[in-house]
Amino acid sequence: MGKLGDYVRIELGGTPNTAKSEYWGGDIAWINSGEINKFRIVKPTKTITKLGFEKSNTKLLPKGSVVIAITGATLGQVSLLEIDSCANQSVVGVIPNDDFSSEFLYLWIKFNIDEIILNQTGGAQQHINKNDIANYHIIKPDKESLASVNLKTYFEKISHNAKQIRNLQAMRGMLLKAIFA
Repeated sequence: MGKLGDYVRIELGGTPNTAKSEYWGGDIAWINSGEINKFRIVKPTKTITKLGFEKSNTKLLPKGSVVIAITGATLGQVSLLEIDSCANQSVVGVIPNDDFSSEFLYLWIKFNIDEIILNQTGGAQQHINKNDIANYHIIKPDKESLASVNLKTYFEKISHNAKQIRNLQAMRGMLLKAIFA
């Protein structure tokens, strides 16, 4: 048993200066905490430039990272990144490794986030911070146990089903337009 931050890398996001147009509209994906209400994030809220990335505190979170909203209306929401992306300062990214898969981290955080919030919130606006997540204790699972469950297969099926739902919703919209046009 140890602290989550002893096993995985945890990063806090940041926002480039919004008054500087040269920082926005580039090739680097960037999400805000409002996006963290979906199972998986497949496209960014906005994009930033290399200059915006270099001149801010934001970090690039790799695909497969688990992102957590740490303040505001989305406090405690958890999503999986399907893209490499930066995030704003209301987002913490937990980066998987060989010992902790994305799927395991996602489920573990979803299961424990309410307790993390309950133990750490205070003041007028509820919030948690990077250290609250990093210092939360976790039991490191053995690789054989993780392999026997094969979470990745289940998550792939969920993603496939979600894609089918989006396609069916789009087809429904087209059919309704055709019927009532």
